[in-house]
Amino acid sequence: MMRSVLAFILAAATACAADGWLTKVTVNGTIDGKAATTGMEVYLPAGYTKNKTARKYPLVIALHGWNHSPALWRQKGDLGPFADKYGVVIAVPNMGQTVYESTFYPETISGWRMAPGVRWIGEAVLTHMRKKYSVHTNRAHTAVIGYSTGGRGAVLVSELYPEFAFAGSVSGTFDLMRLKTSEGEYKIHEVVYGKRDKFPERWQKDNCISPSLVSNLTGTALFIGHGGRDTSVRPDQLDALRDALKGTSIRAEFIVQTNGIHDWSYWNSQWDAMFTAMHAAITK
Repeated sequence: MMRSVLAFILAAATACAADGWLTKVTVNGTIDGKAATTGMEVYLPAGYTKNKTARKYPLVIALHGWNHSPALWRQKGDLGPFADKYGVVIAVPNMGQTVYESTFYPETISGWRMAPGVRWIGEAVLTHMRKKYSVHTNRAHTAVIGYSTGGRGAVLVSELYPEFAFAGSVSGTFDLMRLKTSEGEYKIHEVVYGKRDKFPERWQKDNCISPSLVSNLTGTALFIGHGGRDTSVRPDQLDALRDALKGTSIRAEFIVQTNGIHDWSYWNSQWDAMFTAMHAAITK
């Protein structure tokens, strides 16, 4: 009897220890016949290991900014408490220097070469999570969020893949055509699309405010935040998306924090409101 009790206690302790951050997850995928492999971190909410055979969890894909890493979400913007509170699995793929493009071009010299970023999320990461983890496989329980360039990615992947009932963005770039050529945001996109004045059609193809892309957001609830003092990605990017949505039935919440800048202090201030909105959209 004593051994049975001890075995039960050890098994329970092991199960509890398995919840939380998994930092060495590998994602394999094939895009247009080209195989690729990248890393990812995954957060399993409290109770996941114990209940994974009995229930499905909503899935949230979290996208980091340009040249950042999944570890930053864990170290500086830990989403664990929100995952535990709302009972969601969070996947944070390692996206390097992607600008969450849909296509590579002959001029593309980006440091991210696995596959076009948006396609990697929509076809490789999403597929991996749905196959390997106990998550819902429907749109109604799937979300994507991001900050900075990852905030742009969250909106663009929702426009190109009708798999997300919620998209959350802070400090995102939505109108590529209004970027000044002197801005860092312009420069990181130029290495993917080429010069804008030479290849405007490429820039428009992935421009989140394009009417053809905006119409694809029907059925996706949006949370869009921006810092009013952001000099890295100007607040008028939020205005551009808000204007593009006027006259549509797309549900969107826009919040500008007057003193917010492009940093973790601002981004961390937005997760509570973002997850509250997400909870209403995907965890019913």
